[in-house]
Amino acid sequence: MSRHRVPDPAGAPLADTPRVRPDYGVAFMVLVMLLAFGLRAGSLTTQSLWRDEVDALCYAFEFPHLTAQVLAPAAAGELTTPCACPPPPVTLGEEQRQEPPLRRLTRVLRPMIRQNGPLYFFLLRGWIGLAGHTVYSLRFFSLWFGVLGVPLTHALGRRLLGRAAGRLAALLVAASPYLVWYSQEVKMYTLVPALALLALYGLRRAVDGGGRRWWGVQVVATSLAFYTHIWSALLVPVQAVLLASWWPRWRRRLWGVLVSLALLTLPYLPLALWQIPSAFARRETGFPAYTLGEMALLLLNGWSLGITGRGWPWGAALCGGAALLGIVGAALTGVGAGLRPRPHGGGDRGGSPLRGLVGWLAVPLVAVWFVSLWQPLFTDRYLIWAAPAFYLLAGAGLAFLWRRGRWPAVLLLVGVLALFGVNLQAQATLPIKSDLRAAAAYVEARYRPADLLIFQIPHVRYTFDYYFGPEAYVWADGLYTNHRGADGTYLTTEGTAGLMLAQVTRGYRTVWLVASEVGMWDERGLVQGWLEANGERMEEAHFVRVDVYRYRLDDAPE
Repeated sequence: MSRHRVPDPAGAPLADTPRVRPDYGVAFMVLVMLLAFGLRAGSLTTQSLWRDEVDALCYAFEFPHLTAQVLAPAAAGELTTPCACPPPPVTLGEEQRQEPPLRRLTRVLRPMIRQNGPLYFFLLRGWIGLAGHTVYSLRFFSLWFGVLGVPLTHALGRRLLGRAAGRLAALLVAASPYLVWYSQEVKMYTLVPALALLALYGLRRAVDGGGRRWWGVQVVATSLAFYTHIWSALLVPVQAVLLASWWPRWRRRLWGVLVSLALLTLPYLPLALWQIPSAFARRETGFPAYTLGEMALLLLNGWSLGITGRGWPWGAALCGGAALLGIVGAALTGVGAGLRPRPHGGGDRGGSPLRGLVGWLAVPLVAVWFVSLWQPLFTDRYLIWAAPAFYLLAGAGLAFLWRRGRWPAVLLLVGVLALFGVNLQAQATLPIKSDLRAAAAYVEARYRPADLLIFQIPHVRYTFDYYFGPEAYVWADGLYTNHRGADGTYLTTEGTAGLMLAQVTRGYRTVWLVASEVGMWDERGLVQGWLEANGERMEEAHFVRVDVYRYRLDDAPE
């Protein structure tokens, strides 16, 4: 606020009157949210659905139907799904249907909550009822939460680090190719960060004396996150780390802190009963075994450059450097990223917000690494709810640099956004996911009702079926041939596989092989090898991560 002098009409000495500077913050945030929406909506259907997305679509129908069978069996009716679906991971047998309702409900919900995001599937079913199940409408549900993360990041960043850092962090979240990618996927990976941001914002508002309702926001948002993704349980230790970094701000609200954390134990208890014992069990999971450093590098690369990783290592250096600058700035100034404390959310007046943000990054990463010593469970998207902490640190670093030299800050921001743009362009134009949409269209144009379709791996059939026009067609699962004995030798021989395939293809002259991720099921390629040896390859087509072959088996064994 600046001052100017105005003449007094009575001839008195000139007085200072405040001149109010216009605040363009609201207009800036509207533009940033429009940017976030445009980046996500403009290329929402570029990628084909992949098998995890179709699983989510199927669960959105299967889970509510199973629950309805328990609560109102007469009204549940028959389950119908928009495409072929795998058997649900939760079943209710005829004998179990005779049990008391509460026992039936417990029997259904217990395995249901072990699936990633049971809450998301129920919410998605409601959305489908409103918007339908086209690819655009399905992914639009994730888009909403992706855009919502922008103002939530701004609100939390402004309260912790000041206006400038909050706005810059919100801009990075809006344009992040990583967050844009998952805003375009039918999964819970934008709902989890939105709930995490809301929970932490509620906690901070409560600590700052905002009233009891903010304790409620913190408890409810955290509890919902528990049932949106299993790793969201780590929000509790993250909140503990943030509270430790904010001391002594909440010294007068100690009881509120203790009660709110205690209230989180009840909704988490059903998850804890199976999560804690299973966390230390040794088992094969199919995930690669990464070191802690490799996990951190994968997160840095993803959050800096998105899925395609174009611009490595410069993008990681620029984004990581901005985040590191935020931490260094806090250490040099003693105040969050060098921002002056202000009375209305313009900086921190107690504790170190930057230490808390570093803890938000470190706690889930170290926890997943620790569990992975027994059973590898790391994939970068599982920790997507820690990404806002990274962008908040980067926003703090840019704000720190801005106060000490505007041109370096502008150049760093432009460099980051330019690399974001390169990767956003790639994600919006290049097929990256398994292109079963194109494969289904290719087969549909040449398919005849007497043809047999073999799917290898079998799970891709459900995505293929979503796109494939004919409602009735003959299909068969590809063989699983990877079983090995104790000595490492394969249990399924080439001859055994041949006999099984001869039985499967008996009576069919034309056989299609739709092959994707074959190594997971048939690393020796026995299925295609038998088709090559016993038939004539008539045509083939190759798409991103999907191959299609058509064989004529005139001389196939009977």
